[in-house]
Amino acid sequence: MLALTDIALPLAAAGYSILYLLGGGGVLGAIGIFIVAGMLGK
Repeated sequence: MLALTDIALPLAAAGYSILYLLGGGGVLGAIGIFIVAGMLGK
C-alpha cells in the first residue's frame, strides 16, 4: 500500500501543474505548484 501512495502523490502533483498550464499559467508557476504539491503530500 505504501508503494501505491508513493506513486500516486507525484502524479497528483503533476496533474495540478498540467491544469494550471491549461488554464493559461506559465511554466515557472506550474513547476512551483508541482514542488509545493509534492511537499504537501510527503
